[in-house]
Amino acid sequence: MKKLLVLLFLLLLLAAAAPPLAYWVGLDNTVGRPVPPNVPYDNVDAGRVWLERKEALPVQLRPITPWHWYELLWCSRKDDKPEDFLTCGDRYPGLRASGFVAKEYLIENSKQSGLLWRYVSRTALTIWITQNWNERDLVAELIRLRKLGR
Repeated sequence: MKKLLVLLFLLLLLAAAAPPLAYWVGLDNTVGRPVPPNVPYDNVDAGRVWLERKEALPVQLRPITPWHWYELLWCSRKDDKPEDFLTCGDRYPGLRASGFVAKEYLIENSKQSGLLWRYVSRTALTIWITQNWNERDLVAELIRLRKLGR
């Protein structure tokens, strides 16, 4: 019985440590961090790029933490579309847009490649963007990427 309790405790400890560890590993695989551009825009441009990323208006950004990963996995378990994976519908505004910015940044700023590295790094950078950028920064970067044809 003691062995079972110890095993359960270790599994619980591992489950609690996994998200921040994956976050750290993902950010470590990222070369630098994206810097939001200083692109002037109006509300029409903001609304256009926001809707292109399948975000709901009004433009807002809700920060997430590494521990949100479990909730995101749970609530997106029935999503069929790749762009909806790990977004929880509209519960976390700005998450799709942040993920898109992270994906575009990592195309040229990733130390390791491969499916697992891309997934972990994109998730970590998405979390970082939601915590360190605001709505204006995110919209400015979406507009800049749109002008580049991405």
